[in-house]
Amino acid sequence: MIQHEVSLAWALALTAKPHLDDVERNDIFVLIGAGESFAAIRELLKWVATKRIPLGPDLVQWCVSWLDAYVGHEDERYLRRLIEDVVSPIAIQAWARFTVNRLSTSPQQRSQQPALTRV
Repeated sequence: MIQHEVSLAWALALTAKPHLDDVERNDIFVLIGAGESFAAIRELLKWVATKRIPLGPDLVQWCVSWLDAYVGHEDERYLRRLIEDVVSPIAIQAWARFTVNRLSTSPQQRSQQPALTRV
């Protein structure tokens, strides 16, 4: 469980890193390094929600699974609501945009576009 939690903390931290300022990044890295993975994940989920940082669907599912181990914890209901109401919809929107963008640049569509000719 602990290694799983540390891995989740690092996965969230690396995903959020480009969206965090120096102080936020340092705070997260110190929490993880000090063995405070739960606190790091809690903070990261808050920043993901506040800053609308997109997470992949697999990472969102990992967060949900991780939180299942904390049923009854004082922060569990808040974090579950945060994941379900904010984080998950952001991930769904990001995934939909990624899929649409990927489809619009598929090799089939590129081959159907007229080729540029040199004059």
